[in-house]
Amino acid sequence: MKKKILGVFICMLLIYTSVLPATGKLNNEDFVENISTILNKYPLPPPLSVDMILEESICRRMSWRSFTSESVADEELSTILWAAYGVTENGNRSIFNPKGTYSPIIYVIRSDATYKYNAENHSLSLFKTGNYLHLGQYEPPIKFGLVWDMNIEPDELIGMGDIGKLAQNVYFDANALDLGAITTAINVNDLYELGLPSNEKPEIIMSLGHPSQPYDFTYDPLPEDNLPQVVNNTLSLEEAINNRLIENSWDNSPLPLLEQSQVMWCSYGYSYLWDNINNKRHRTLPSAVAVYPFKIYAANQNGVYLYSHSTHSISEIVSGDRREEINNSLAQHKIDIPSASLIIVPCYNTNLGGAYNINLWYYENGAIINNILLETAALTLSSNVIYDISDEADLRSALGISSQTNLKPLSVVPVGNPYTSPNTPPEVPEIEGPSSGVAGISYNFTFNSVDPDGDDVYYYIIWGDGYIEKWIGPYVSGEDFEIAHTYSKKKTYTIEAKARDTFGDESFIANHEITIPRFRTSIDFNQLIQHLYERFPNILPLKRYLLDLVQS
Repeated sequence: MKKKILGVFICMLLIYTSVLPATGKLNNEDFVENISTILNKYPLPPPLSVDMILEESICRRMSWRSFTSESVADEELSTILWAAYGVTENGNRSIFNPKGTYSPIIYVIRSDATYKYNAENHSLSLFKTGNYLHLGQYEPPIKFGLVWDMNIEPDELIGMGDIGKLAQNVYFDANALDLGAITTAINVNDLYELGLPSNEKPEIIMSLGHPSQPYDFTYDPLPEDNLPQVVNNTLSLEEAINNRLIENSWDNSPLPLLEQSQVMWCSYGYSYLWDNINNKRHRTLPSAVAVYPFKIYAANQNGVYLYSHSTHSISEIVSGDRREEINNSLAQHKIDIPSASLIIVPCYNTNLGGAYNINLWYYENGAIINNILLETAALTLSSNVIYDISDEADLRSALGISSQTNLKPLSVVPVGNPYTSPNTPPEVPEIEGPSSGVAGISYNFTFNSVDPDGDDVYYYIIWGDGYIEKWIGPYVSGEDFEIAHTYSKKKTYTIEAKARDTFGDESFIANHEITIPRFRTSIDFNQLIQHLYERFPNILPLKRYLLDLVQS
């Protein structure tokens, strides 16, 4: 134990010397920040590879209310957090927000403490010590406090939709690992007991653990009416997340009936597995209040149809191509809606759900969207999402349901085969900036990419220290874009950058190295120990280590 304490202390000394400027004077703020980082940051192990087919994960989705006392392994927690809200192989998030405003925060509540999930470097950071598992309902070994950050996204309903998306991935990955999960909005304000910042609002609490009894399903295919039976494709949840394709235009080719059936089914259908424990089929998404108030409308080149989840069938509402009318009811956007082969419009029935907070239905709308985006990836299709509906009455008219004013459309999800254009991707960006520097000093870096077609470009920058700039722009092709960055630790960092044009085509990756050198200074260790103890008496972890070291 003494060796461990000494090792940690030496790490602190190294960090301390790294933030000493050349004069040898103490930089207290940087020291506190570095000490806090090393003591409170907990890297997660790499996520496990879960090969369960996406459709099977969707069909196994169910809520568990009782759990064993067995703990959840760090590898399992890592896998679920990545699927919920992590960063994908291509630098995107595991869920999709069309505005790029990812406002949910995941607090991981365990018996020892509560942690905050950091998606960019896939780690946990200590938020509050103590056992807060009593918050909310149920008694699992882990709870997720899902919180909306209003500073990132001012529209709570958009934030709630993203929480619905990430919660779906928690369900899917949990059951694939033979774990259980449940969503609840009851007693969610208990999360304020954690001491949340004023810009954060609790929305959902999820419980996670080993279910009190094993899953017990029997394959029982859905009845076959005018839609084909649901089939499994080849992608796992992990592969669907990494292969999700977002496009702004499509080739307008009709989709086979099976593909249309799969998309409608995943959005609001029933499982093809019979749950022998509860003696029923589960839905493809949960309801926190056991009410399912949505109607799913689907439009293609031939007409508009209503999906019936109970019979896995469709009924025609109006004939003829209404995709242009649907487009005209939406706020200004850059998505070619009429070129989509299939358009899904989830409509919330206020007569059924009006007694509950509207936030719950935006959560469920997010879950619907997430399922569609994943299933389209499994079908090698592409999709997108529009939230801004400028005229709900016009959209209901386009769907052929003008008189049903109780139906409130919450989003529009276009799906289809991506349009292949002669567009040329941008050139590899040029990166100009210093190749060496000093920790704690801000340096400017310039990025420049030329698009052969003259399209505006966006930049994706990985700084190498855990920070990422995600598709900032647009900037004029060939125009310098300057941005500052500060490195806090001595190390050689590789900056990676790529450019993307307005059609979504990306350049290859450019690299630039910068070295933050080691400072050399003579230190009287005894004096330094005394100084640290006197200067930072309120840093409890540091105080504890110093006391142990002195007493040894």
